[in-house]
Amino acid sequence: EIAEAVRATLPDDVPLFFRTSAVDGPPDGWTLDDTVVLASRLKEIGVDVMDCSSSGISGAATAGAGSKRQPGFQVPYAERVRKETGMLTMAVGLITHPVQAETILERGQADLIAIAREALVDPMWALHAARDLGHDTVFASWPKQSGWWLAARQKTCEFYNPDNPAG
Repeated sequence: EIAEAVRATLPDDVPLFFRTSAVDGPPDGWTLDDTVVLASRLKEIGVDVMDCSSSGISGAATAGAGSKRQPGFQVPYAERVRKETGMLTMAVGLITHPVQAETILERGQADLIAIAREALVDPMWALHAARDLGHDTVFASWPKQSGWWLAARQKTCEFYNPDNPAG
């Protein structure tokens, strides 16, 4: 009912995201099967994206699935919802590196990536990712206050020889 009410108030061109704990509470708690059913219903009423996290209600993020917390550990939740419902999904769960995020997208495991806590470690994560993936090698998308200097530094550092740190 809440999702229906929110969708009814949003313009059609504004996407509606729904964050869920895709699994929660071992062994008799919320399951990924439950999430697939929920996502199907939410898609019918106009929710555009399912953000697939885990736990938080009945314990740690790995408690509901019995899996080890490791890079990308929640990605399979987004992948399954996407494949079984056709709904767009957002993956989360220790996604920290640009190539890791890009690979998830390329494999069709999710449509969006939430880097979440990694943005606390590096507030410029998206700009670093663009550079690492070869999309902005001259710092054009960086704030002017730092982009011009970083571009200049890059030209200077092209001549750096790691075998001779003094020059």
